Parts: sequence; C-alpha cells; structure tokens
Amino acid sequence: MRKRIERVAVLSTVVAFMLFLLPLALVVFNLSVADTRSQLERDALAAVAQIDPQFSAGDVPELTPPSDSRVELALYDRAGTRIAGTGPAHADAAATGVLSGAPDQRGLDDPLVAVVPVTSSEQVVGAVRASLPLAVVVAGDLGVWATMVVGAAMCLLVGVLLARATARRVAAPMEDLARTAQALGDGDFQARVAPSGVAEIDAAGIALGETADRLGALVERERRLSQDASHQLRTPLAGLRAILESAQVAPQSITPAVIDRALERVDALAATVDEFLSTERTPRGRPTDVASEVRGLEERWHGVLAAAGRPLRVDAADRSMTVVTVPESVRQILDVLLENAHVHGAGEVVVRVRESRGAIAIDVEDEGGSIAAGDDIFRRGYSGAGRNGYGLALAQQLAEELGGRLLLSSRLPVTRFTLLLPQDADSSGLPASGAPR
Repeated sequence: MRKRIERVAVLSTVVAFMLFLLPLALVVFNLSVADTRSQLERDALAAVAQIDPQFSAGDVPELTPPSDSRVELALYDRAGTRIAGTGPAHADAAATGVLSGAPDQRGLDDPLVAVVPVTSSEQVVGAVRASLPLAVVVAGDLGVWATMVVGAAMCLLVGVLLARATARRVAAPMEDLARTAQALGDGDFQARVAPSGVAEIDAAGIALGETADRLGALVERERRLSQDASHQLRTPLAGLRAILESAQVAPQSITPAVIDRALERVDALAATVDEFLSTERTPRGRPTDVASEVRGLEERWHGVLAAAGRPLRVDAADRSMTVVTVPESVRQILDVLLENAHVHGAGEVVVRVRESRGAIAIDVEDEGGSIAAGDDIFRRGYSGAGRNGYGLALAQQLAEELGGRLLLSSRLPVTRFTLLLPQDADSSGLPASGAPR
C-alpha cells in the first residue's frame, strides 16, 4: 500500500511539473526571441542614424558596431546590393520587402532578422539589416531552462519525501489495523488499534475494539460455562461410577434395585444438564419451597457421604418456606456446598434452614476447619488444599444472580457456608457481610 501511495503521489507531481514547465519554457523562449528582435532593431536604428541618406557605392559609409559581436549588420542600397557591413551579398526576403516599401514581416526564422529603412525625402533609398542566428537565442535560454529543471527536480524530491511521509502516515495505521485484526483472529481480545489521527481509521479501530470486547466476553462466558458444567456434572458422574464399580466387583449383586439406582443417577445427570443450561440461558424466578429443596439433598447425598463414613443431618422445618427464586440454581448451589463439605471437610455434615431478617438462610457446615485465614476461596481459579477454584465461585455467582448472597459465615471451629435468599424482590435488607443473625 505504501508503494502504491508513493507511486501515485510521484506520478501526480511529475504530471503537474510537466504541465507547468513546458508552457513556462515556451514563454521564456518567446520572451527571449522578442527581446532579441528589439535589440536587433535598436542596433539597426543606431546604424541608420549614422548614415548619410545621400550615400553611394563609391562612398561606403561606416556602420555603428552592433551591441553583440555575433550580430551581422549590413547596409543595402535600393537595388538590394550590400554595400557595407556583414550579411548576405544580396538582400533577403525581409530586406527586399522593406526596400519595396512593405512593412517588416517578423517570423520565427533562422536567423532572426530586423530591417530598418534608410529614407530621403520620404523615399526609401536603402535598408539596414541586423540578424542573429536562432541558435544563439536558444543557447542563451539553456541556463534558464537548466535552472528550471533543477528547481523542478528539487521540488520533485520534496514531493517524493512528502509522499513517503504521507504513505507512512496513512499506511501505518492500516497496517496496525490489519495486525490487530489478525491478533483478534488468533484469540488476543486485548489487542487494540493505536489512535492515528485519521478519523476514518480511528473509527474502524474503535469498532474493532468494541467487537473484541464482545467476542472476549462471549469466549469468556463459554469458557466459564464449560468449566462450571464440568464441575457440576462431576458429582452425579461420581455416584454413577460408584454404582457401576460395585456391580463390576460383585456381578451377583446386580439386582433390579441396583439398576434402578443407576437409572436414577442417569436421570439425575440429565436433570443436572437441563437445569444448568436452563439456568445459564433463561433464568426465571418462580415460587419455590426452599425447605423442600433442602430435604431433597438427603436423598442425593446421604449415600455418597455414608460411603465415606460421614453422617448427613438435614434440619429443615416441616412447614413451607417459599421464596421467588430459580430452584435449579438453588439446587446447584447446595450441591456445590455439599460436594465442598464431602471433598474438603470432615465429620458430620449439617444442612439447616432458618429465617433471618427478611431472608431464608441455608447453612451447610462440617467439622473440617480446612480454610485458612485470608484464603480467597470464592475467587475463580483459586487453588489450594486440593481445590480447583470453580465450584464456590460458581455458587457465589449463582447466588448473586438470584439476588442473594453466599457467605463463609464460620471458619473455626466448624466450617459453615450460608446461602441467603431474599423473601421478596428487594434484597436491600440482606446483611452486606459477615454471618447472619
């Protein structure tokens, strides 16, 4: 692109100079011709002023020397014979015309000629002819033309430099735009086009930056979706694997009840996928009995915790505790907390539902005490004590999307997480931090 801009600029400069220099050179030449004719005419007039009109061939008059030694100056009688000076022996057409009384006809002939008549009693008795070769005039103009060509060359050089600077100014932002687009295609969504000062290119760069932001957000969302989905699917897959491994070790133990349990796990796996995708795409709140959702944990997690020798106690009121929320999201949050207690906790796991200042609080605690002070366990990507940094971050994100909060309400002597769900649409009454009262 730079070469193309430079070629166009240089070609335009050359054409402009050609259109300017050629007429100017012609004007200079015509001015030189006119000036030379005027000088020849002055030389001839000076000679005529010194000639006696009664001259004769026997009495040759002396002609005044011309201003330029290259000028031929001659005196012709009425018959056209040269009787003094230098020039043709017989009068040429220009001199013959003047001797016959016709006006001097000036043309661009070689040589340039000026003829002045010599008169006596208003009669033409002779003529003085002054001439100069046209090559002398052209030679005198060569210096002027050379100066013009040098000046044009210098201007052309300046034009080339300006063309290169302009090409860099225009092409560099375009190249930067192309590099940014390439980086965006390679997955670098932080790449941006530097401001160039060219409004159109800057506008394209801004649009490309906005596109990069949208693509980056989309890719990040899809990445988080895949991480969260893999995390959420791990628990039902682990339960199904445990059933299948038990059946593999003791094939004789495969009973209809075992098959029913495996099918239940498959159904739970499918339900988890459906719930997760539904929550990610179109979360819509509806009246949900939180106590009933908590009681459902016992069915899903009792066997898993029992296999690890750990009891599960669910403390949910028999009465209904209804809030407007997304039950699928609530189940996902509780499953994350139960899995966290199963993998990282110790001892008995207790799930408790209670009311707390206009909100429903769900506590999930164990006897682990494995969280150190200062651990940012809700940060996505946090790793520590065998954690992968996705589960709790996902649970907190889902809680915030529900208008609630997920808190680490106790670190010692027991580890307790508390999920707060507002009982109305306005969650401003929820405590900002710390344990609920």
